[in-house]
Amino acid sequence: MALSKPLRKLFRKLGKNRQKLDLTIEARRSRKLPRDKGSVVVVRLDGIGDFVLWLACARAIRVRYPQPDYRITLIASSVFSNFAASTGLFDDVIAVDTKRYIDDNTYSRSILKRVAALRAEVAINPGISRDRYGDRLVHVSGATTRIGVDGDPKAQTEKKQQQSDLWYTDLIRITPGIHEIEANAIVARTFDPAMPPRRPRLDKSLIARPDWLPDESYFVVFPGSASVKKKWPAERFAAILQRLQQRTGWIAVICGTNAEKRDAQAILDLTGRHRIVDACGRTDLPALAGVLRDAKLLLCNDTGAAHIAAAVDTPVVVPCGGYHYGRFLPYPTLATADTPVMFAVFEQMPCFNCSWKCIYPRADDEPLYCVSQIGIEAVWDAVSRALNITPQADAR
Repeated sequence: MALSKPLRKLFRKLGKNRQKLDLTIEARRSRKLPRDKGSVVVVRLDGIGDFVLWLACARAIRVRYPQPDYRITLIASSVFSNFAASTGLFDDVIAVDTKRYIDDNTYSRSILKRVAALRAEVAINPGISRDRYGDRLVHVSGATTRIGVDGDPKAQTEKKQQQSDLWYTDLIRITPGIHEIEANAIVARTFDPAMPPRRPRLDKSLIARPDWLPDESYFVVFPGSASVKKKWPAERFAAILQRLQQRTGWIAVICGTNAEKRDAQAILDLTGRHRIVDACGRTDLPALAGVLRDAKLLLCNDTGAAHIAAAVDTPVVVPCGGYHYGRFLPYPTLATADTPVMFAVFEQMPCFNCSWKCIYPRADDEPLYCVSQIGIEAVWDAVSRALNITPQADAR
């Protein structure tokens, strides 16, 4: 029997109160523990793209807290925790199922206990948009030095962020509205003053080429997204795929997670399977990096795959909405002065930077209006520029 709306609301409120009580209890216990002077905790509970863009900052933190004098423990979203562990930048990685951490009080308390048990001397929450879930982990750490970012407060209300500001001993000031790469560089220079702003790079140790990849030239299509709001329509992906195959003769490789197989199937239904490899569900993050590194091009939505491709120097074309224009896409000039790789396609609108508060009506299964307005020709123009091809010239 389904619960009524008032009952669901009551249970949510009780759950939140329980989490606050657990946090208070565990934080008090943690403060009584002796500190381990070499223990450093770093918190990153966000997405794959956020982590990739932050890698240079992670290296700066390692410079400031080198082995063997310091042991850095990363508290990471389980979405990229294994990938993070393979960077070699952290001595230990604690994987957190973020959905369970938010919804399951018993699981949440177990994570709080694990963080408190580290007896950290230093706790760092380097995310540009802090939320209360990351703030709680810094608070419960009981660390003597607790470093956070006073940046973009859009992940929680300004009032809540001001309240959690009190849990930090040091706040790094970031000008709201600057690109994530520039913001991460400011945070990085707190730990390594020599760190310049630059687009991310993946070390070879993070890249694994799958043995099923074709020996011929290929490009990658990544039609999925964690949010339907960001999904450019499948029929337009299919149109670009077919046009690019006709123009170049290259094989198309469709990538995505198991949950995104439906997106791949929609394209296959529209195009057939001729010279198309369906790789949905076949790549972990190192394998995806390997697929993207050797590709001629990636065509994708606004997802972490775009930043991984840029980090392995593969041209990326991204049809993208204006929900936080300039924050993640397009890349700033200073970060692409070496070789332009990121080609973000927008349909400019007065309502840009709405922070997901769209003024246009949409069905639950439809993208945002600014995404739906991006046409095939605009994306094809970006593909042509990314590959340096013209109607008269051969593809590279």
